Amino acid sequence: MNWKLWIKGLRPKTLPASVAPVLVGAASAWRGLRQSTVCPDIYPVPRSCITALNIYHDAVSRFAAVLLACAMLALFLQIAVNFANDYSDGIRGADASRSIDEAEGGKPERLVASGVRPVNVLAAAGVNAAIACIFGMGVVLLSEQYLLLPVGAACLLAAWFYTGGKHPYGYMGLGELFVFLCFGCVATLGTQYALAGQVDLFGGIGALCTGLLSCVMLMVNNLRDVQDDAASGKRTLAVRLGRRRAEMLLFAVLAVPAMILLIAGLLALYANAARLWPVALLSVWCLRFLWSVAVAVRERRFAAALPLSSMALLTYGAAHIAAMLLSV
Repeated sequence: MNWKLWIKGLRPKTLPASVAPVLVGAASAWRGLRQSTVCPDIYPVPRSCITALNIYHDAVSRFAAVLLACAMLALFLQIAVNFANDYSDGIRGADASRSIDEAEGGKPERLVASGVRPVNVLAAAGVNAAIACIFGMGVVLLSEQYLLLPVGAACLLAAWFYTGGKHPYGYMGLGELFVFLCFGCVATLGTQYALAGQVDLFGGIGALCTGLLSCVMLMVNNLRDVQDDAASGKRTLAVRLGRRRAEMLLFAVLAVPAMILLIAGLLALYANAARLWPVALLSVWCLRFLWSVAVAVRERRFAAALPLSSMALLTYGAAHIAAMLLSV
C-alpha cells in the first residue's frame, strides 16, 4: 500500500480549516456563558441569576469533552467527504487527468485516478464517516441537545450526495451552498448550541464568516478545475457562471468577511485598545490574507490561492476567538 499517496488523498491541507468553525462556535459559546453570569450586586440574589449560574457551572463541567467531540466530528467528516468525493469523481471519470503523475497547477493527487481500487477508497470514506458518527453521538449524549441528531444525519447525507448518487448536487453548482451550511452554519452554530444550549448574534456572525471563507476554498478549487470539470460534465458553479463571473462572485464573497473584520478591528481599538489590540492585529492579518487570495486568483496562481484561503479562514477564526475571550 502506498501510504504517501493515501495521506495525500485525504487532502491534509483542508483539515485545519475544518476545525476552525468549531473553535469559533466554542468561543462564542464561552462568551455567552460568561455573560449570563453577570448579575447585579443585590440581595437577595435574583432567581434568574441563580438559574444562569447553575446553567453556567453545568456547561463548564462538560465544556472540554463536548468541544473535543465536536472537533473530532468535524475533522473525520471532512476526511470522509474528501474520500467520498475522490471515489465518486473517480468512477465517473471526472478525475481522469488527476493521476499521481500530475504535479502542475496545484491540483491534488486523487486516489482512484492514480490506480487505487475504488472499493478501497469507498471503504475509507465509510470508516471515517462511521468515526464521525461516533463522535457525533458523543456530542448529542454529552450535551443532551437531541435536536442536533437530525441535523448531523442531514449533514452526513449531504456529504455523500455532494458527488455521490445518481444526481449529485455538486455537479449542479450547489456545492458552495452545502459547504456554507454544513461547514459554516452547522459547524459553528451547532457547536455553540451543544456547548451553551443557545445561539446568539456573535455565533451568527462567526457562522457567516466561516461559511463564506469555507466557500472561498471550494470556489478556488472549482476555478482551478473549471476546464477539466466542463470537459467531464461536472457543472460546478464556476462552470455554470463562466470563469470571469465566477471570479467576480469570489471577490464579492471575500468582501463580506473583509468588511466585518474591518469594522471589528476599528471597534476593538475604539472600545478598549489596551485590552483588545490583539483583535485589531489579527483582523489586519486576516485582511492581508484575503487580499492575497484575491490577487492570486486574479493572476490564476491557484497553487498559492488555496493555502492562502485556508490561512484566511484560520486567521479569521483566531480574530473571532480573541474577540470573544477578551470582550468578556
